[in-house]
Amino acid sequence: MKCCSLRDKVDELNRKKDVVSLILSYPPMNSMNKERHKNWVRDVLKITDKVRRETKMFSTGKTESVSDVFSETVKTIELLLKHSLDDIEAYVPPRIIKQMCWQTWPITWPDEKSSNLAVNFATRHILEEIENPEVQTIRVLGRDGIRVISAVKDLPQIPKRFDIVIQVDTSSGIKENIAFQLGISLNRGKLSEFLKTKSFLIFLDEHFGWTNLYEVGKKWWNSNNIQKIVCITSQECYPRTVTEDLLIRLGDHLLSWELFCLNFGKIVHPSCFQHKAVDVVEKCCGHLLAVVLMARALKRVQFDFNVWEHACYMLSLQHNRSQMVDRVLCNALAFILGRHSDSAHECLKYCALYMERKEMDKVDLIQQWIKHALISKFDEGQKIVGDLASAFLLESSKNGSSIRIREEIREVLVNSLFLFPGGRGLTKEPSDEEWDKFFEIQLMNNKFSKLPNCPNCPQLCTLFLQNNRFLRAIPPLFFQHMPILHIIDLSHTKIRSLPHSLFGLAQLKTLLLRGCKLLMELPPEVGELYNLKVLDFEGTEIVRLPVEVGKLTNLTSLKMSFYGDTDDRWKDDQYYLSRIIPQNVVCNLLQLEELIIDVSPDDKRWNSNVKDIVEEVCQLDRLNTLQIYLPEVLLLNDLWKNASSSSANISGMHFRFTVGSHMKRIISRVPLDVAAKFGEQERYLKYVNGECFLIEIEKILEEATALFLDRHSTATSLSEFRSGTMKNLKCCVLAECDEIQAIVDADVNRYLNLESLEYLNVYYMKNLKSMWKGKFQWGALSCLKVLALYTCPQLTTIFTSNMIFSLCNLEELLVEDCPKIESLIVIHNPNYAKSMLKFQKLKKMSLHYLPRLVSISDGLIILPKLEWMSLYDCPSLKTLYPGEVQSKDLRTITGEAKWWKELKWNDSESFGPPNLDAIFVPIYWDKDLTTQLAEINVQHQARMQETEPSQQPVGPGDSLKALAVEDRTRSKQKQVA
Repeated sequence: MKCCSLRDKVDELNRKKDVVSLILSYPPMNSMNKERHKNWVRDVLKITDKVRRETKMFSTGKTESVSDVFSETVKTIELLLKHSLDDIEAYVPPRIIKQMCWQTWPITWPDEKSSNLAVNFATRHILEEIENPEVQTIRVLGRDGIRVISAVKDLPQIPKRFDIVIQVDTSSGIKENIAFQLGISLNRGKLSEFLKTKSFLIFLDEHFGWTNLYEVGKKWWNSNNIQKIVCITSQECYPRTVTEDLLIRLGDHLLSWELFCLNFGKIVHPSCFQHKAVDVVEKCCGHLLAVVLMARALKRVQFDFNVWEHACYMLSLQHNRSQMVDRVLCNALAFILGRHSDSAHECLKYCALYMERKEMDKVDLIQQWIKHALISKFDEGQKIVGDLASAFLLESSKNGSSIRIREEIREVLVNSLFLFPGGRGLTKEPSDEEWDKFFEIQLMNNKFSKLPNCPNCPQLCTLFLQNNRFLRAIPPLFFQHMPILHIIDLSHTKIRSLPHSLFGLAQLKTLLLRGCKLLMELPPEVGELYNLKVLDFEGTEIVRLPVEVGKLTNLTSLKMSFYGDTDDRWKDDQYYLSRIIPQNVVCNLLQLEELIIDVSPDDKRWNSNVKDIVEEVCQLDRLNTLQIYLPEVLLLNDLWKNASSSSANISGMHFRFTVGSHMKRIISRVPLDVAAKFGEQERYLKYVNGECFLIEIEKILEEATALFLDRHSTATSLSEFRSGTMKNLKCCVLAECDEIQAIVDADVNRYLNLESLEYLNVYYMKNLKSMWKGKFQWGALSCLKVLALYTCPQLTTIFTSNMIFSLCNLEELLVEDCPKIESLIVIHNPNYAKSMLKFQKLKKMSLHYLPRLVSISDGLIILPKLEWMSLYDCPSLKTLYPGEVQSKDLRTITGEAKWWKELKWNDSESFGPPNLDAIFVPIYWDKDLTTQLAEINVQHQARMQETEPSQQPVGPGDSLKALAVEDRTRSKQKQVA
């Protein structure tokens, strides 16, 4: 065999090894199978090292015959290449594994959060391999490698495990840089002698070229110590020649995201749900089975935002028993089973208890369900089997005639002492006898109105009662016999008070009271919960914080809302002298990492005491998340100045600041969903009723990722901010700023490009005339995904021709109630290369209430990827061009039926609306537009589902392999002439 052919085989083997190693770093993986794969990885490392040595012998002429050197090696390699991945293919389709092995996997990075996923999973992967003595050198390939190194270095176990942890640049000599940092001479091998005696972790920062990691440190290794070299390479492509023990491609660590998309289908409008989908994947913690289960469960509900919110909440629940070895899968099952019928739940429970690890004939299984009175009809059983298999809870083989339950699911259902009737709409609470044997009870989302008086729960650790809208009171002795309760969630119930027995729970760590709008008082006895770490009463009507909260020195998270009575008629002087938060309470909670204070802007008590609160907040050294309302801009300066003189660091903090005096009764006209999305941002500034741009605002904006400018009275454009203040801005909402005439005015500030901005929403701008004034800078708005313009009566220009090239990432455009708009694009230069004008990624376009609109693009083919076109109350738009609806992805057109019938088609006698009737959906004038569009959007999402996971086996007798999440493409495209 020729050396080059052998090298190809070794490269192929090692790429498979790298992929297997990556997947082994993700749960779930049966311990026996995991050990089998790990032994195989060890064998691959050994044969690779042998090939290196034998190749060197051959190249130096120490052996004459190629066959003498490589014959046995080749046989071993070919045998190792046949290593079976059937158990892995139960979750990861063979097609994806093959693409990962050959580095042909089309990696997509949906947003910044997805790159955080990749960094976190790669960090976990490296940490696992640090424990593997056979892996000495690791190369990390990808654009965020430096973030991975920082994350690994920050792990608390790293300095405990290694004597030396250093990072060196490879561009000016590796040994020289290491010796310099360690203060050691390179003479007479002193560096090698020194490193041989140490456990070291050396990070190599590789900017140019490729470092041969096999040659680095050959004389440093000592099997008695833990010694690792990790090299980061920012380039995405790598000319593979195996010089490291393990190659980690950061893009491959988007595996869980790709699995989610594969099982859910196409997430059509990223601006609405992609962010939430990434949240779901993140909270699955890389658990591949949980990712698949959640994707299929959410596919059943499509795009119901409340359900997705609930899914994220359920996945993040914590458990407190050591036997709860699979928290993520347990939480996923709790969410999924809560959405299935009682019959399906009972049938699955039967499978868990009686099927064990055996397959069972489907007909026999359904007959057993009927025999045990779980169902009454065979057809009902057929449907339940199909539903559970589609949900990935059961697996079918032999063309669907044989059924078995997944072992991981069976173990959770059998071994976990859980009560799971959440989300069933129960009108009666479980009996006393049902409480005493469980250590976690999930009774959320039901309809019962009362609880047992004094249930005996000696093992209960976690109790979820949230979203029981009819629950108005908790019996006084309800918590009396729950001695080891750790977590209570009473959120979104109608309770008015907390029972005295709750404050005897000495081991309680989490108390959640979110959205209990009838709860007006937090009793002083709360100070007796000394072990409490999380206290959350956001969205309550509590009037003031009891001073006893200052005793809760173990608190790490405190979320508060104060919305007491704001009617001045019933308040005396003593009320105004009282404090919402007593003095020296906040500064006493030194373990706080998260502090959220939500107050009514009308509450004069807050305005009189907020300066003191700011000073106390700045004493919290561990704080990393802060939400606060500051009625005066100068308070930002106090916050910044005091934080700078303490250990608190605003620049590294997640903050949500609302600045500026305003009245609660003046209701913002910004839609609630937009305000909610803005509130999800990690570092936001909401500036209300401002009169100028002060230095304090600009300082915060340098760190902010989101800006809400509400009713600013003097600004004429965002360009009035100092250059560089918005370099990190990703989300911007502008509302009722009457003096703004252009979003950006390059004549005022030519350096403001908003190059990171992804979402721009503009509302009720009385004098806005154009998006951009002056010379457009190349690269400006290049990350913009969503643009929404509402009620701008003077707006005449949205896009100019020189803006189109830069808007290469725009995915959604909404223009509503802008009466002077005549066309989306204004072309000033008639000689412009019109054929180059394209919104390459625009998928959704909605144009509503535009009485002067006569043309979308004047016939230009600017929308090659359009999927949704909504046109309503645009009476001057009497003609469309074929090129404006030429997208092969177009699935939905909405508008008035009369308008559609009378529509004319320019430049074509043969082309007309009959070709598009199948995708046209009428909008009726006598019904609410928003409601109609929401209903049409649900249908549209269904049309856009281009992949559907296979539920049946792909090969006879191979039940595990049949479970692979294979995508099956269905052609749904309509023919457009």
